[in-house]
Amino acid sequence: MPIPDDVQEYVEKNIKLMISQTATYLPFIKVAFPYSKNLADGVYNLIIGSALSVFVNQYAMRMKYPNAEDFAEFGKIAFKYRDQVDQFFK
Repeated sequence: MPIPDDVQEYVEKNIKLMISQTATYLPFIKVAFPYSKNLADGVYNLIIGSALSVFVNQYAMRMKYPNAEDFAEFGKIAFKYRDQVDQFFK
């Protein structure tokens, strides 16, 4: 069973918002964490962690639980945005 369209929409809006905020905070991130070896991974993990919370909450509001297939689909959605985050740090 695919993820409901409205849940996917909420998740993707959250990811896009977090990516746009990353662009705003990028000068701070680079100055505040000069010794981090891979800021792109850290930022991506924060963004996806936030999106995962949105994903699970959307199911909870429907009194449902995501199954393994739903989580796999979430991973595919999240991965679409990986390159966008990487580009900030190149």
